[in-house]
Amino acid sequence: MLFIMTHHAAVVGGSGYTGAELLRLAASHPELDVVHVTAASNAGARVGELFPSLEPEYGAMTFAPFSASDLDGLDVVVRALPHGESQRIAGARVESVAHVVDLGADFRLPAAQYARWYGHEHDAPELIARFAFGKVEIYRDAVDAASHVANPGC
Repeated sequence: MLFIMTHHAAVVGGSGYTGAELLRLAASHPELDVVHVTAASNAGARVGELFPSLEPEYGAMTFAPFSASDLDGLDVVVRALPHGESQRIAGARVESVAHVVDLGADFRLPAAQYARWYGHEHDAPELIARFAFGKVEIYRDAVDAASHVANPGC
């Protein structure tokens, strides 16, 4: 008998292009169950209303406004937010969520490099070291050992 463990997940920033792609991919993933999805400008709208192709999987699920406490205890939170937003909300969630995957650029670089490339200081530099740079071809061991991953991006 095959036992598949289901991981409860959230997509923060689910109404943008990247968020919609995450929802689409998660819909066919046998180990992910998206139980919460947020969207700032589309809060209150049904997922299937905004993305009709996702209606069969996400039926009655609605985009919620972001509230950090809604993420507590989840297995996986994927943040698909515009640049700069993830570092503003990161705070305590790195302690109360098993795994965070950040798809933005907020946790990819050391603080000094971040300031150099983006022209301003990072809002949560103490958290940068908690994220492994997710380029598995080079940093496989670090990603394997990490609870949180910063997606390498383009």
